[in-house]
Amino acid sequence: MIVGRNHYVETPMRSLPLDLLRPIVENLANDSRSLLTVSLASPQLRVEAQRILFRAVAPVRQVHHIRFLTTVTSSNLLASLVDEYRRFNLLGMERQEDPLWGLTCRGLQAMINLKILRFRPCIDQPSAEILYGCTFQLEVFEWTGLDDEELILEFLQTQPQLHSLSVFWKRPDLDTSGICPRLQVLHGDRSTINAFLPGRRLTSLQWTPTEKGLLNDSIDHLSEEFQHIRFLSFGGYLGRPRLDLLIRHLRAVEVLEFIGLESLTVPVGLKKISP
Repeated sequence: MIVGRNHYVETPMRSLPLDLLRPIVENLANDSRSLLTVSLASPQLRVEAQRILFRAVAPVRQVHHIRFLTTVTSSNLLASLVDEYRRFNLLGMERQEDPLWGLTCRGLQAMINLKILRFRPCIDQPSAEILYGCTFQLEVFEWTGLDDEELILEFLQTQPQLHSLSVFWKRPDLDTSGICPRLQVLHGDRSTINAFLPGRRLTSLQWTPTEKGLLNDSIDHLSEEFQHIRFLSFGGYLGRPRLDLLIRHLRAVEVLEFIGLESLTVPVGLKKISP
């Protein structure tokens, strides 16, 4: 209970051990308004509510992004609570004229414990330099910017804990071998597969074609890598690779997802989902 501004009185709630308070607050994980109310009840509850409120952040409106980034750049404690951050297409056309650019740079640098970053910058320009100075160690990284491969490769070399990567790669001349040794999940087009699959034992692959030219090229040279795939999703608005090019290489597949098809005969033992 609160008496006056920021003055608390002793209540039974304040005497509860943290092990009991935490699951109580966790039950409100999907109710931000209640979490904000709970955070006013006591210092202990404020800490627990903030831990949940800042754990996964994906503001939709630009004004909410500004408020969030302003908060984490002014509080190292709150910035350290952020595990997941999503940012979709909010950067302006000219970075030097966009106050969000510098604010986002500082915000990402402040989120030192970030584990999941899903970032979709403005699609008309490279934007990966926004990752300069970041010290977090990601487990999941999604990036849909264009012409960012060199800077993204430099960034990935600092991410040995990464196990899930979603990118669209157009630079076959860049050597991606040896980076991200724990990678298990890959999402991208055929160029991405050519860049990141060779020599790896990935268990999950989401193949989303973006250009028809490579749609039905042979994958025989990747036969060994495909034999470790347990989950395979493939297809998109441009179509899908021919199943006969893949099927003989899928020795371990447990779930096979077809995208963009209305009907298909699926071999016995495979599961068809998301037609």
